[in-house]
Amino acid sequence: MPESGKKNQVERIFLTFQEAQDFLGISHQTLYKLMSQGIPSHKIGKKRVFFKEDLIKWIKEH
Repeated sequence: MPESGKKNQVERIFLTFQEAQDFLGISHQTLYKLMSQGIPSHKIGKKRVFFKEDLIKWIKEH
């Protein structure tokens, strides 16, 4: 029996470019700069995505 109030929602494991900006509290220029410095990102089709865990780990290491 399905839980009431839940509808086949799948939790995404990644953040979009805009969500990553918001999560980090930075501008898109700063996020592009961090990408050139090695912050992990992945392409899905034409979109750039970021794993939240990767962002947290990278920040802790730098």
